[in-house]
Amino acid sequence: MAINKVPDDFKSPSVRRWRVMEVVSENGKRSRHIWGHDVANDAGRASSGIKEFNQEAMTATTHSGRVYTLVGAPGKARSGERAWQDWCTVNNVVSAVDVTAEYFNGDLLFTKQADETG
Repeated sequence: MAINKVPDDFKSPSVRRWRVMEVVSENGKRSRHIWGHDVANDAGRASSGIKEFNQEAMTATTHSGRVYTLVGAPGKARSGERAWQDWCTVNNVVSAVDVTAEYFNGDLLFTKQADETG
């Protein structure tokens, strides 16, 4: 399956089956990034570094200015994982740790679903 090219001007992706990773680059710099499946573009996505995170809204603003909406529970989208691996190679990542648990509150997700159903 080919990975679709996402338009450069697409500033507000909604990502499902997502993860948050903390990386260390060759120069020792640490940053955190999202990867997952971009719903609107049917493509894997890997973000630039997270600048702000809003847990109530489940949105992350990155240093590139994109605002990612994290949809549903975390997961592992194959297309997202491929995009992530490519991003790590291009950006000379020497280590990566999954920190998704720090960003996901399952109780909040289930509360929102209950509110929507009535």
